[in-house]
Amino acid sequence: MEIILKIFRKLYSYFASNTQDFKIDYEGQNASDQIYNLLSSNKPFLVARIGAVEFECISAFLNTNKGISKYFDYVLGRTNNLEINNNVIQQAHVNAGIFPAYKETIENFAKQALIDIEQIDILGVWLKEQHLLKETIKNRIKIPLKDIEPYYHANPWSKALTGKKVLVIHPFEESIISQYSKNDELFENPEILPNFELKTIKAVQTIAGQPSEFNTWFEALDYMKEQMDQIDYDVAIIGCGAYGLSLGAHAKRMGKQAIHMGGATQILFGIKGSRWDNHPEISKLYNNHWSRPLISETPAKKDAVEDGCYW
Repeated sequence: MEIILKIFRKLYSYFASNTQDFKIDYEGQNASDQIYNLLSSNKPFLVARIGAVEFECISAFLNTNKGISKYFDYVLGRTNNLEINNNVIQQAHVNAGIFPAYKETIENFAKQALIDIEQIDILGVWLKEQHLLKETIKNRIKIPLKDIEPYYHANPWSKALTGKKVLVIHPFEESIISQYSKNDELFENPEILPNFELKTIKAVQTIAGQPSEFNTWFEALDYMKEQMDQIDYDVAIIGCGAYGLSLGAHAKRMGKQAIHMGGATQILFGIKGSRWDNHPEISKLYNNHWSRPLISETPAKKDAVEDGCYW
């Protein structure tokens, strides 16, 4: 059965159109302006993305109880996994830090993600979200994933951070603090990283099988939520793997503003990563003031995470 499905999927991908299969509401500068307007409103909101590994967890979970339609979705390339299999579990564990590596963990993670997706106001789309979650996200503003990143736009949404209390949640806490001390030297356009009151939380990093003081992913998530609740902030900018969406949703529920940028958060602070070293646009932003993550911020098995793309 699986072999037959793979054959049909390959045939379909060969003959099918390679055009974009999701609808977007705004793109480019118009998308950035939507985020800017939300920031200027001072009302709670969540701008977010769904990471690739997180998407596979949700997709596999939803497919578990689907009927024949999941086979059509697989052939059409709308989903990659028909159930929560060992590949899904291991990818979630190594690349997204979701632990312990059991099927039940993925089920609980997916359930939590589906609850938190309801909090999204603007969704950066890049996968098959509209097919998988068409009812959940139909009333959300949808923009290309790239447009969550402010440095692509002449008038970046990040200029609205000026004078605000900005909480950054990211594993590279020390590097972010160090880099922000020279924020006016990181970009030609100073509005990309303006002057604001920086506050930080060092995100729990459980990718690449790193040992953790917590028994489960959910314990680590709750720990970071508790840290957030102890800090006075206006806006949270979040980049911490599979924790990001849930932390952003928590910020909104607490009456705050949140932008879940994911891995691109480090670029906003002038921190290089091998993923971007040859990027046609981002590599041109590099200058002598940019740096690599510190050794203390680098997992021993970093290459297990998408070939060490963040380091």
